[in-house]
Amino acid sequence: MITQLISPSGNVSVQDSLWFIANSDNKLEQDFKYVFDLFEGDNQLIRAKVFPEPTTGKGYFDASPVMRNEITFDWFTPVSPLASHFSSYLKDPDYSGQIATRFQIRVGEDFSGLTTLNLASGNTIAYNAAVPLFNRRVPNTVTAYPEWQTNRPLKANISNTDKLMVGLKCKQNALTMNAKSYDINNTLINNVSSGYSYQTNLTGYGTPNYREFVQLDLGVDSVTKTTGNNVFDAAYYDISFDGLNIAPFRVYLKCERYVPVNLHFINAYGMYDSANFNLVKKLSLDVERKNFSRRDYTLNTNSVDYFDSNNVYNESRINFGSKIDWTYKLTMDYPSDAEYQWLSELIISPQIYAEIDGAYYPVSIKANNYEYREHSWGGLQPFEVEISLNQTRYGYRR
Repeated sequence: MITQLISPSGNVSVQDSLWFIANSDNKLEQDFKYVFDLFEGDNQLIRAKVFPEPTTGKGYFDASPVMRNEITFDWFTPVSPLASHFSSYLKDPDYSGQIATRFQIRVGEDFSGLTTLNLASGNTIAYNAAVPLFNRRVPNTVTAYPEWQTNRPLKANISNTDKLMVGLKCKQNALTMNAKSYDINNTLINNVSSGYSYQTNLTGYGTPNYREFVQLDLGVDSVTKTTGNNVFDAAYYDISFDGLNIAPFRVYLKCERYVPVNLHFINAYGMYDSANFNLVKKLSLDVERKNFSRRDYTLNTNSVDYFDSNNVYNESRINFGSKIDWTYKLTMDYPSDAEYQWLSELIISPQIYAEIDGAYYPVSIKANNYEYREHSWGGLQPFEVEISLNQTRYGYRR
């Protein structure tokens, strides 16, 4: 019989190893194997038969390669599906692959031609968080309540038309957003609160009876509609939530010299952040052409002609197809030291959308390396990034 099943310790990330260890009092049988069944809800994903490790006799199974395939990255929602009054609340990412995935390990035995299933089981929630270089397994996605789900400084500079994606973990059934707006002299203009109720229709292994995560848009338009506080007229505003002991998120409003491009990307917590690129942007394209050669003359009865009567020369190479890939070079105005740290998450993000003219285009970062900067030794420097639009287009074909 299975005598022990050890699950991953603490709160874990699906992007890290998820080792399960089983022990059995039948492990010395000659043809003994552990049988690991991996379930997500009622759906069996895999069955693995594992021989005991020679020195300990235990069975080791890593569930992460399978469970990573159950993560959904493209759940980006730029507009709230709720009534327009609650437009700051864009999404409650769930545990079926968005913010995390819930699964169950069932362990059995196989020996002497007989397979016995589900002698022990364990439920696990693995979050879609990127394991940090330092302090492994300490992303705040899986620890503190309540907390902003971002590593950026709790402030941002945006224009009146920008969206500002910020994640929140709160572990409660309802929220009341508070918006305090200030003028250029730091005088309080308005202080308005508005509530929001969660849905509670969660199902599956280890289901809590509340929504833990909320994807917010703290841009001017959404905050104004959500709270009724006309922050368009403010120099800056603070966003907090009644009853949540967290620092407010401050948003400064500024007039942009150029039309900015916002990149909305999955951060290290598995939620969406926004990076505002408000300086010069350069659009370029790369063309991949296909062609074939032909003779550039025509054999006639009395002559060899290279051009016709209209002085139009024959082609010696026929262009019959072209593929066009677009790239954008974007520039951000002098990030702070903390913002340079945070922007590294943009470089490694698995899902990025560029907001251009009110549409959202999936893009990829072309850079393969990133250098952290500090003002103390590097001075003030703009941040540049080159993106390729994941929207290949084709030119003329003939």
